[in-house]
Order: sequence, then structure tokens, then C-alpha cells
Amino acid sequence: MMIASRYILACLACSVAFGTQSRAATDTATHDFGCKFLEQKAEPQSIIGQDGFVFRVHTDLRLHHTFTDQTVTNLAHLSKWLKQNGTTLIYAPVPTKSQAMPDYLPQTAKLYGYDDRISQVVYENIIGRLKAAGVVTVDLMTALRAAEPGKEPFFKADFHWSPEGARLAAKAISETIKAQPDYQQVTKTSFQTVARPKTPLFSKMRDNLQRYCKESLPAINSVTYQTQETAGASQGATLDLFGPQQADPIALVGTSFSDAQYYNFAGFIRQYSSLRLTNYSVTGGNQFGSMLSYLTSNDFKTSRPKFIVWENPIYNNLGQFGAAPWVELWASARQECVSTAANLEDGGKEAFLDNLSRRSLQEDLAILVDSDDTSIRSVNVKVDYASGRSRNITIERNSRIRSTGRFYMPVRPIAHEQISQLTIDFSKPSDGVPIVQLCSY
Repeated sequence: MMIASRYILACLACSVAFGTQSRAATDTATHDFGCKFLEQKAEPQSIIGQDGFVFRVHTDLRLHHTFTDQTVTNLAHLSKWLKQNGTTLIYAPVPTKSQAMPDYLPQTAKLYGYDDRISQVVYENIIGRLKAAGVVTVDLMTALRAAEPGKEPFFKADFHWSPEGARLAAKAISETIKAQPDYQQVTKTSFQTVARPKTPLFSKMRDNLQRYCKESLPAINSVTYQTQETAGASQGATLDLFGPQQADPIALVGTSFSDAQYYNFAGFIRQYSSLRLTNYSVTGGNQFGSMLSYLTSNDFKTSRPKFIVWENPIYNNLGQFGAAPWVELWASARQECVSTAANLEDGGKEAFLDNLSRRSLQEDLAILVDSDDTSIRSVNVKVDYASGRSRNITIERNSRIRSTGRFYMPVRPIAHEQISQLTIDFSKPSDGVPIVQLCSY
């Protein structure tokens, strides 16, 4: 890691001298579409490169992507607990458009300090550190850079990948899945992908940028694909009418890159891996939304998949919210919990104190509050201390992610003095039977 860091610093010193060696050197194919103030006023602030490809200033031209050693450790910890319970985590960081398509950057990218070689090393450094920590990680930058001319991996006036980019990424992910020891033990299924006519797609980014341009920006219009299971496709499968429902071998969690059917990302993974897949991805759920909603769900609790593919753009900061989301993921993955003495009150409040006031709470514990009601999106925990002080902690799921009614609160922030009582107040009275447990992580 030290060597990579020194190399990055060295490249920073020489970025002006070398720059990005590509077709961007001449800008012969650059067309501005009569745009003004894209770099100053548009949302997102953008520049136009080769063949009408638009790059975001603050995201695509950034050389630094926050991926600290602590984040690497957090992912490795999650991977460890998932693996010990039979699931392999496949982490798939999506590169920026500039990392995947450096040849399409305009000369003005250098004015922002962008250097392709530095950007490439930054991505490779993150991949290398994750792999060294034991996290199965897929290098999507290399996969997307291999796109054939005329089959670009990203749309021109949007930041999402095209169906071709999704296909290349899915192929790389599937090759990684096939290389895992557990792959041979999983029932294979045959899939067929068929092309559909070109279909326009609304892009909020393109719509925002168009306000600053006289001419029409490139439309989001692409051949789309649909992947379906072929008749009699499963090989070696047996049907148990009375047994528990088995999860598909792959659970896909991620962002809009995975969620939108337009890209057929999930379908391409099915085809290339020959495995069934359930897509739990969420658009607008931030870097943790889909993973939190899935790992805290009954689907995951009752039947775990062999593989979890976690797609996340490289620019998403997994340290943004501190330890709280990680504690929920770790505790859900480990699932080693013990019940507490609880007293259910009217109105959906649950006050409990026996176990907590008479034992020393370990800092590596989390309090699981399971409302037994998937319509409940938030819980407030009031902590009363023996000293007479109190504090309130609220955990809330935003409206874009699937609600599970299950919340994990780390003990560490509240364990600094003797607790006399915890009172739990749901956003609405529970229609189920809430439980409270202490879980290790």
C-alpha cells in the first residue's frame, strides 16, 4: 500500500507534464451543442468531451475517492461473517465514466488536474487493498475499458452505464463467481438473452443540462435486452414441496446501476453465471440502502444465498455515516443473538431493563429491535441512566428502501455509564410481537 501511495504522489507531481494521452489530445470530435455555463451553473457541473460524451466535474474528474483503511477493514469484517455462515460477498466497485472511458475526455479535463494514469492507479489501489484483506473484489474498470469501438460502456449525456457496459461488468462478475469453490455445488440454470428494439430512457441529468444548451444533447436511446430462463433449464435441481423455500444462489444489492431494468445488469449476470438471481437493488438508497434492507430482511434471515453481489460506485464513501450502518450489517451477517427480558407496553413501546441494568454491556454488542412489522420505518430508543441523565437515539429507513421493521443499535455509544432503562418507541404501534435481543458483531 505504501508503494502504491508513493506512486500516486509521484504521478501527481508529473500530471501536467504527461497529461492524458488519448484522442482527447486534439479534441477534433468535440462539439459543444451550443452549451453555456455547464461548468459553472449546471447541476451537475459538467464538461463535454469526445463524440458528445459528458463528464461530471466533481465526480468524474476527481482523482481521490475516499476508501480508507478502516473502510477496507469494515468490508473484510462483513465478508468474514457472511462467509462463516455460507455466503460469499462479491464486491463490485463501478468506476467513474472517466476511469472507464479516458479516451473521450476533452483537453479541459487537464485544467481540473485530471490525469488518467493517476486515476487508474487510485482504482487499482483500492481493488488491491480489498483483495489483500480477503474481500472478493471485481475489477470493473479493466472490464469496461475493453469495450469495443462503437459499443461504449456509458451513455453520452448520463452518468449510468449503457446495456453494453452492464454486460461487460456482469461478465467480469460472473467469471469471479465461477472461480469460487462454492460455485460447483450450486444448481445451474440456462438463460437466454434477446435484444429488444431501441427504447428511449428519461435522464434527469440530461434534462438538467439541456437547459444550458441550444442544441439537443445526445438522447438516452439504446437497444435493450431481456434475459429469460429457458424451458427445462435447471440442472440437478430437486423439488421439495414441503421443505423451506430456498433463496436464489445470487442476491444482487446495489444502486440504480443494478436496479434499472433498462440496463439488464441482473439478467446478464444470470446468463453468464448460469445461476438464478434475486435483485434487491434500490435506486436512490445511497451506498448502504439496498444492503441494509436486504441483510435485515426475513428473506436473508430465513434463507441465505450462496453469493451476494454488492455493486457500488467507486465514488460512494462507505465511511460517510461512521460505524452505525456497519454494525447493522455485521450483526445481521453474524446473527448471534440472545433474548432480553422485555416488557411490552401499550402503544408499541417496549421498555426493558433487567438484563441491561444487571450486566456489564460489552462494546461489541448491538441491540436488535425487531418490530415484527415491516411497515415500521423508524424507532426511537430513549436511554435513561442511573445518574438521572437521558438521551434519545433514532434509527430511520428512508422511503426509497424496503422497510423490514428490524433495527440494530450499537451499544458502544450508550455504554459509558450504568443504564437504568431503555424505552423503545416505534413510528407506529406494531401489528406484530416485537422482540429485543442483544447481538454480537
